[in-house]
Amino acid sequence: MDVFTTEYAAEGREPRQEIEVAVVELPEDVAKRIPLEPGELVAVRKRVCYLDGKPFNINDSYFPLALVRDSEIMRPEDIARGANQVLAELGYRQERALDELYVRMPTPEQVHRLDLGPGTPVGIHVVTGHTAEGKPVRVAVTVLPGDRHVISYERQREEPNEDA
Repeated sequence: MDVFTTEYAAEGREPRQEIEVAVVELPEDVAKRIPLEPGELVAVRKRVCYLDGKPFNINDSYFPLALVRDSEIMRPEDIARGANQVLAELGYRQERALDELYVRMPTPEQVHRLDLGPGTPVGIHVVTGHTAEGKPVRVAVTVLPGDRHVISYERQREEPNEDA
């Protein structure tokens, strides 16, 4: 949130977010990324980021409840140092992440949360964070309305090492 706030506030715009935290059963699309025992629950931090009073994107992060039960991840407020740092302090440092990008039409819930107009597609960025041992500890799902975002990547070619 700090980068979002800093970047847009510097442009004279008004960024803010709303956060809610819940304990839920693992949604089907997340279950294939965080395998849990039957009946195990997850904590979800649901955030809606607003820009100039309008929904800009949503970001829902899922954590195995057993890992975060007594941590600040369970509080519906901004975590200045970030949830990844909290996980690291709990002994679950994310050493690698798998990024998945999808473009599709939104679900009815996403239409409502983002106040989308008819026919607006969304980009979905799913990040699954793993410990060094390969244990998945977080799945973050960011939904980006197609009429409000550009997804850009910069790549740089590395020069071959001539000493190798």
